[in-house]
Amino acid sequence: MEGSLGLRGVWLSYPRGRRHVVRVLVDVSLEVHPGEVVAVLAQRAQGKTSLLRVAAGMERPDRGSVSFAGDDIWRSHGVDRRRAFNRRRRGRPSSVPIVLVRPAAPEVDVPVGEGIALPLTAAHRGSVARELAERALEEVGAGECAQRRWGDLSDGERARVAIAQGISRDPKVLLVDDLMTTLGLGDTEEVTMLLHSLAAERGLGVLVSVGDARATRWSDRVATLAGGALMLEPPSRPQVPAYPNVVDFPGG
Repeated sequence: MEGSLGLRGVWLSYPRGRRHVVRVLVDVSLEVHPGEVVAVLAQRAQGKTSLLRVAAGMERPDRGSVSFAGDDIWRSHGVDRRRAFNRRRRGRPSSVPIVLVRPAAPEVDVPVGEGIALPLTAAHRGSVARELAERALEEVGAGECAQRRWGDLSDGERARVAIAQGISRDPKVLLVDDLMTTLGLGDTEEVTMLLHSLAAERGLGVLVSVGDARATRWSDRVATLAGGALMLEPPSRPQVPAYPNVVDFPGG
């Protein structure tokens, strides 16, 4: 399917010492289609970040394939094609196929809007880059953060700003790495709903790694990662009541 991300039989391991090897991913297969949110649920040190790095084309698997829109980004076209793919991912053209979002402070301490716009100037004039940054912040409900700095934001605002930075590059697939670890229940619900809305409205494929099952409520599909193996589970989207602000109390 056009715009789909696919992993097929992916294995990944890291050497530990001179004789030992730690298997991080074991025969992992997964697809993310446009307009859907797929959550990967795993505890710490179970390979969530490694899975997203492989999916983003940042790390080469030992075996298996990673494809975007049917194009194998590692094996079919060699190293030169993969480098070109990664250059596109870093924002040189106006549209970037895959963007990895992580909850990290920016390298330069500037207002949030300027920090989002700065990488976009590689492909756009300064005024256009600023407009794209402001539009992305408004879309995630963080327009008021544009003139504030990262250190002045709450955890929930930082999560929204990180997502805004990702969608400002107009990706086809958004990879969200453990963005909700520090969030409370209310912020987690809002961010997961936001990702669901962005996927539906933009036709965006979203792959999100989480450490808490509560962060999977608005996902179309949920996969559990443990011991390097990935197991798909049934959809877990909640049933939304027709009148969410009405509470019925039992009684006569």
